[in-house]
Amino acid sequence: MKKVLLFLTLGFVVKAGYTNDGDKKSDTVGVQSTAVQDTLEREPDQSQLFNFDVLFRGALVGDNLGRDEALTRAKMEEIRLHLHGNYNEDLSYSVRLRLNRPFSQNSLDNGAPALDFANIKYKFGKNRNWDVTVGKQSAMVGSYEFENNPIYEFMFTDYVDRILNLFVTGAKLGYHVNPNHSFHVQVHNTVNDNFDDRILNNGFAIGDLERSKVPMGAYFTWVGAFADQRIHTKWSYHVSQFADKHTNHAISLANKYKTNKQMVYLDLQYSHMGVDHALIASNGINDFYNHTGADRVLGKDIVYKSAVLRYDQFLTDKWEIALKGAVETAGSAKDEELGKNFRQNYTYFAALQHKPFRKQDMRFYLGYIGNSIAYADKMNVERQQLNRLALGAYFTIPLL
Repeated sequence: MKKVLLFLTLGFVVKAGYTNDGDKKSDTVGVQSTAVQDTLEREPDQSQLFNFDVLFRGALVGDNLGRDEALTRAKMEEIRLHLHGNYNEDLSYSVRLRLNRPFSQNSLDNGAPALDFANIKYKFGKNRNWDVTVGKQSAMVGSYEFENNPIYEFMFTDYVDRILNLFVTGAKLGYHVNPNHSFHVQVHNTVNDNFDDRILNNGFAIGDLERSKVPMGAYFTWVGAFADQRIHTKWSYHVSQFADKHTNHAISLANKYKTNKQMVYLDLQYSHMGVDHALIASNGINDFYNHTGADRVLGKDIVYKSAVLRYDQFLTDKWEIALKGAVETAGSAKDEELGKNFRQNYTYFAALQHKPFRKQDMRFYLGYIGNSIAYADKMNVERQQLNRLALGAYFTIPLL
């Protein structure tokens, strides 16, 4: 600490225009003027300080038409407010709210489900190739489905929608080797609610589980670009803990090819959960064994796997197609009776889109969206099927 104080003191003396022997230098005013000028140059550009975007998607939606459970309605599918800006070339901020999510307080991180993120980012280092982000932020997971603008995705996979904690509270450190490659470490809370709330509020009993004293996790992520920025990769390894003595591990490999006319991404992921705080497999397991009350507990050693493929192609300057398909499985790594893939989830959509304005992120679309969930025959669970037709529009509205 004494060395740090001495270093800061010496730095102050030199900046103030003193020589080593304590005599004032004759060019003190010049030094101070330069420092003032540097400060002024780093004051915020008002055009960059405050930007305000609205992310909107709405549609006329018809589900399972021609069947007894058919339902047609107008639906506000996405409405998000994004405030972001740069104070200067080193310091920036980003805040995004979802208006169709509750604003109730999370019991662990003191945020709210409606708050996607609220953070500041600071760049530092000689070449500004280091950065640190603090606050609630997007998980640094290898997933272009998640990284994509959310209004583009007519239906998310279970992996993005239910398994991942998409928006985490913590800190991220990044190092940019060059414009094409960077490495990131992100430390965060595993979930946003506390241990008891996560279990009890979802209809499960705690059983023999004990809460972790450090319910946190970390992402280790490489982001890469090749072939003149046409090929992109985002690969991550994740380790976290929710319950004491039960550790989660996940590998996510996101790959994308993008040009002015087309985009293709392929996301692959494998997750091993020591305790199934994602809850998907646990519901099936407890139903299979007819567990109720205090016996209805979270599954252990659960494995989730997924593969997601999306293809977007402009047919003309104003017409575009969007295609997506995903296969996901859930299983038990140790329960041989249930097996490793007792639940399968299939997500798919096809849409024709019209982009009326070349410089605006706006589209009208007509699409089919489907989702099928099937269980192993031994579980005796009826297949769930969604067939949806949607006619709608989405727009990233740059208000400021």
